[in-house]
Amino acid sequence: MQHQIPVEKYGSTGEIMSSQVKACVHCGFCLASCPTYQELGEEMDSPRGRIYLMKEALEGNSSFNQVAPYVDRCLGCLACVPACPSGVQYGELLVAFREQLEKNRSQTFHQKVIRFMVRHVLPFPGRFKLALQLGRRTRPLGFLVPRQQRKMLELLPEQEPARRIEASPPRSEAVRARVALLNGCVQDVLAPEINRATRRVLAVNNVGIVPVDGQSCCGALAMHCGETASARQLASNNLNCFPADVDAILTNTAGCGSGMKEYPLLFAGTDRHTDAIVFNLLDQDISTFLCLIEIKPLSLITRVLVAYHDTCHVDNT
Repeated sequence: MQHQIPVEKYGSTGEIMSSQVKACVHCGFCLASCPTYQELGEEMDSPRGRIYLMKEALEGNSSFNQVAPYVDRCLGCLACVPACPSGVQYGELLVAFREQLEKNRSQTFHQKVIRFMVRHVLPFPGRFKLALQLGRRTRPLGFLVPRQQRKMLELLPEQEPARRIEASPPRSEAVRARVALLNGCVQDVLAPEINRATRRVLAVNNVGIVPVDGQSCCGALAMHCGETASARQLASNNLNCFPADVDAILTNTAGCGSGMKEYPLLFAGTDRHTDAIVFNLLDQDISTFLCLIEIKPLSLITRVLVAYHDTCHVDNT
C-alpha cells in the first residue's frame, strides 16, 4: 500500500510501521481469519481496514481519536499473520501504532483509571492481591461504582486461591533439559495451580527448572495499551533476571509468550536490542516445548475425555 508516512516523526518505530503498511496489498485474505470482522462485519474492524486507518492517522489525514475505537477492538490475536500472502507482520505494526495512539488520543476518566491499574497494579502480584481484597470488601457498595468498573468487581473470585510453590525436581538423574519458567503476574495470583501443574509435568519429563529470582510481569499488558515506557521497564528487568544459559524460557500463558516475542521490537534502536533478540530465541510456550522434546505418554488407569484449547498466540511463540 502506497503511503506518505513521515517516518522520522515517529522515532525508532517509524520505519517498522512504514514497512508493514507498505507490505499490505489490500487483498482481503485476512478477513476470514479475523474474529472481530467475523462478528461485526465492518471493514474498519478487519486487519486490512485497520491498517488503512493507521496509515491515515500516521499521515495526519485522520485524527488518532477517530481511529482509536477500531484499533482498541483488535484482540491482537494475530490470526491474520499466517493468513497474509504478503507477509505483513501485523503484530509489529499494532504494537508500534498503539504507542503513538496512546500519546495522541484523548482519554475519559474511566480510561485513565484502567490504564493506571494496568501500569501500577496488575503487573505487581502484591498490589494485585491487595486490590482483590479491597474489591471483595467493597463489592456490596458496587452500585456506587461506574458501570464499566462495576463489571470488574463482579468478576472478582469469592476467595483468593492458595498459592504455594512446590519443589519439583526431575524424576530421574538423566535431565533432558534445563529451563526457566515465567511465573506471571495475574495468573500467579488468580490461578496458581497452573504453575504447579506445569512444574509437575516438567518434572515427570525429567526437565530441570532453574529458579529465577526477581522476575516481573512480561510487560504485555502495558505494551498492548501503548504504555511502552512501562512495558520496557518490566521487560528490561526480565532481561536482567532470566539466564541465557538455559535450553528455553517457558511460559504457560500464550499472551505472555507472545508479548515476550515482541521484546526485539520493544527495544529497537536501544542498546538492549541484542539482549532482547537472545531472549526472543529462548522464549517458548510450554506446549511447543513439550512437543519438541517428545512428552512422555501418560499412564492412565481409566480412559478420560479432555479438551485442548489451541490458543491463537501459540503459533507466534
